[in-house]
Amino acid sequence: MLRHNIKWADKTAVITGSGSGIGRAVTIALAKKGATIHLVDFRQARIDALVEKLSTETSVDSCKIHGHTVDVTSPKQLKQLAENIQSKVDILINCAGILHQGKIATAANQDLHRVLDVNLWGAIYSIKAFLPIMRKFKGKESEQGSHIINIASIAGLIGAPEMAIYNASKSAILSLTESLAIELAAENIHVASVCPGSVKTNLGRDGQFSSESTAAHILRSTIRNGVEPERVAQDIIHVIERSSLFKLSCVELHWQILWLCKRIFPGLYPKLSSIIYHKVLDNRLLTSFLSQKTNVKHCL
Repeated sequence: MLRHNIKWADKTAVITGSGSGIGRAVTIALAKKGATIHLVDFRQARIDALVEKLSTETSVDSCKIHGHTVDVTSPKQLKQLAENIQSKVDILINCAGILHQGKIATAANQDLHRVLDVNLWGAIYSIKAFLPIMRKFKGKESEQGSHIINIASIAGLIGAPEMAIYNASKSAILSLTESLAIELAAENIHVASVCPGSVKTNLGRDGQFSSESTAAHILRSTIRNGVEPERVAQDIIHVIERSSLFKLSCVELHWQILWLCKRIFPGLYPKLSSIIYHKVLDNRLLTSFLSQKTNVKHCL
């Protein structure tokens, strides 16, 4: 796909979950390119720290950086934010997300609702708030149009035990993205999903862990040994520059192989995964294999 020569200095981006992890990394990357950035996070301290960093530690123009303390689960707050910005929005990146590990049968309903509220409804509310602005300015200043980037996960493509509600939220993001991409294509609004593998973020620390099972320990370890979020940020920029629809980002080879097996043998995948979960999970070899730092290769 052809790469567009984007004039980043003319672009305005809204990034949810920008206080940490992938959101923080892509905020810094776009700010350094000269874009106007609206940081959105529900933790005031993280927003303040990032605004200060961008204003004092880099050559970023401070007048192009705006911090907003907003809860993405509140459609009212997001709508108010969109009204307050009062300018064009070229790029919307939905990075806000939380992790949940545990079995559906024993998880508290309020915890399950919280995951869907942030990961899925947060993206929906964000899109509903900013889509009218994108439509208002569509195609007026650039042939490249506007961009909505939803951060999904390899977990949205591959079901994993004790991750049901998180997987469900990310699968829903993929379906949401695909439908919107079809709906909005004629309006010059490009909608895409980026699916990272294991990324070194705060999810392992801030996430909801319902148990101390082997699966939970493996999950924490894979996050701790994941790639730096800056690498995913570069893939997000790659998607914008090429108006791509979908991209696997820094997904380890073993997860890519599992996804390939699922696509080729859909009936075999759950049976094989069940055997691994119930019979092999406590094997230290498997734990070491899934937790190690591996060279990421894009084969699919």
